[in-house]
Amino acid sequence: MLRKALPALWLAAAAVFGTASEAVAQRREHPEHTYGFRCAHDSVRQAEFQRLPGMEQDYKNFLRRVASMTPAEQARINAAPDVVIPVVFHVVHNGGASNISDAQVLDALRIINRDFNKENPDTISIDPRFVGLASRPGFQFRLAQKDPNGNCTTGITHTYSTETLVGDANLKNVIRWDVSRYLNIWVSERANGAGGYAILPCGGGSTLDGIVITNTQFGSIGRSCRTNFCVRSLTHELGHYFGLPHTWGGSNTPGLPSNCGIDDGIADTPNTVGANQDCNLNQATCGPVANTENYMDYATCAKMFTIGQRAVMRASLQLACRASLITPANLVATGTNDGYQAPACPPVAAFGVDNTVICPGGRVEFVDGSYGNLGTVSYAWSFPGGTPSSSTVQNPTVTYAAPGTYSATLTITGPNGTSTVTQQSVRVLGTNAAFPAPYAQTFEDNTWLVNPTDADRNWRNEGGAERWTRVTPANGPSLPGSSALRLRPVNINPGTSTTLYSPLFNLTAVGGVNDYQVAFDYAYARLTANSNDVLRVAFSADCGVSWTSNLTISTNQLVSNTGAQPVTGTFVPTASEWRTRTISVPAALQGASRLLVRIEQVAGGGNSLFLDNFRVASPTATHTRDMNTRSFSVMPNPLTHETAVQFTLDQPETAQVQVQDLLGRTVLSLPAQRFGAGQQQIALGTEGKRLSPGVYLVQLTVGQQRLTSRVLVQ
Repeated sequence: MLRKALPALWLAAAAVFGTASEAVAQRREHPEHTYGFRCAHDSVRQAEFQRLPGMEQDYKNFLRRVASMTPAEQARINAAPDVVIPVVFHVVHNGGASNISDAQVLDALRIINRDFNKENPDTISIDPRFVGLASRPGFQFRLAQKDPNGNCTTGITHTYSTETLVGDANLKNVIRWDVSRYLNIWVSERANGAGGYAILPCGGGSTLDGIVITNTQFGSIGRSCRTNFCVRSLTHELGHYFGLPHTWGGSNTPGLPSNCGIDDGIADTPNTVGANQDCNLNQATCGPVANTENYMDYATCAKMFTIGQRAVMRASLQLACRASLITPANLVATGTNDGYQAPACPPVAAFGVDNTVICPGGRVEFVDGSYGNLGTVSYAWSFPGGTPSSSTVQNPTVTYAAPGTYSATLTITGPNGTSTVTQQSVRVLGTNAAFPAPYAQTFEDNTWLVNPTDADRNWRNEGGAERWTRVTPANGPSLPGSSALRLRPVNINPGTSTTLYSPLFNLTAVGGVNDYQVAFDYAYARLTANSNDVLRVAFSADCGVSWTSNLTISTNQLVSNTGAQPVTGTFVPTASEWRTRTISVPAALQGASRLLVRIEQVAGGGNSLFLDNFRVASPTATHTRDMNTRSFSVMPNPLTHETAVQFTLDQPETAQVQVQDLLGRTVLSLPAQRFGAGQQQIALGTEGKRLSPGVYLVQLTVGQQRLTSRVLVQ
């Protein structure tokens, strides 16, 4: 029994079990799966230490208390009877193969019950030096047979959501059962860039507690990659859920020599640097031979917990956040008590849609995602405002003519009963939702994301926890203007997309213009030499149903910082480190009445990426040249009475300065002058101070050449 001094609340940190080389080696066998080793344990844990002062010390104290238990206390812990853990699996999918079968879920359940009861066949091959330490935790994981409302359930839910493509904390907001009564395990396409992650006891609270795991590192059938590493991923995450650190301690980078100075605080797991996606049974980097086959290492041959690890997991069940799971009353409430005979549950109606936002007259496919004891079922759909208004087919297609937000209802009837679900499904944009071109967005207003008068004119900012954020010079860029957008790829797992959708634009608004372009300013620096961020731009004329990809900006093209070298600290661009990218709207979309622009950033571990001065206009308004030269400048900037346009001529020329707003309208035109060769300047401050506050384009025309820079008027 743990002493009363045991902390009641401890570490809230995510322990992440990433994919390994053994999984990569299986790509030929399962070409539909992609794997990439990525762990965030240490960074997430450190963030939680900062968020919850005292949690780090609480967790260390807990491990010390377990390690210092008397032999009698250890005997009582280890002699405790088996415990039952009520479990619910939430399969979060976006249709197709991501909606894994219940058979794969049941297979994963079989494996964790086998591993936590030392019934796995590979125990016969445990390294003889550790076979005497291999323990049987004695945990039985049972599918809940009653949901939080006391209704019949199979303990497996299936929910349609694009959050499966990210797998961060937002995934848990899609569906969650009371974490004090159920062990919630979310199975998704991605797990925030890792193979899975778990919240250690009593730290995640009611919103974060539980486990997220990818469907390719889950069980041994279906979409699983089927290697030891993938099959044992959930076992590893359950170890974290019940309080176990990695065998090498509080680092998420196995193999580091410095790991020898950390350790996991458990006496019978030898000090180790950690296996780095291999199975070296003679690893002894820290002195003693490591317990490489431990479930809490990163080896590809995991097959055991130690006696000390069993004590930690058993002790965690005495913490309030875990003890509530195993009380007799909770087992009855969840339908997991011995002898409970669950009735045949009715099916559960569920569905998704292929597009949530469409133009008037657009079509939406409704995708059935019902689950449970289906058998032979009938479908009854209702689509208020749609055509047809009802259907009895499994996956109907519906057209919506009028702007508005629409809900749909699905009722399914099977041999065990009926289930109905109604949910808001489709938004049809208004006929006047499009902004007339030309258009400019400088992000000066902190309400840029939400249009205050028309929701159909909102920008959409989609991604994980890290998304585009408006920043000011105090915490962001040095640029003409008081704000810009910033994205920090270093905080996003590689390969994850963060997408910015513009409002709609009407290119028919101004007659005679058939060569519209989109332009924006950006600044970017690598974090390391291996940073590999990409920016993609695409256009749609049907509210996002179909897209025309128009531009991919590679990492080398994105880099704008002086010297183009990686920036290890926070990248804050100077005025000269901004670039302008101009993209022609595809010819087939010129004249579109509803042009939508998508800017997608695919993370590759870089430093900050900035975006500013987005505009849709004719070439005159969008054209600029990068001014990464000392021969042309507008200084001082922001504008003062002393501001002048400075430039150098190789020979006598006529030069003129004009000032335009971001829509390309000329607001100031100074007389053309003849200049000789050499350094020249044209005073701008006196005339410029008459302009209204804002960002302007200063154009210098010299012969046939036009150079453009930006100036801020305050």
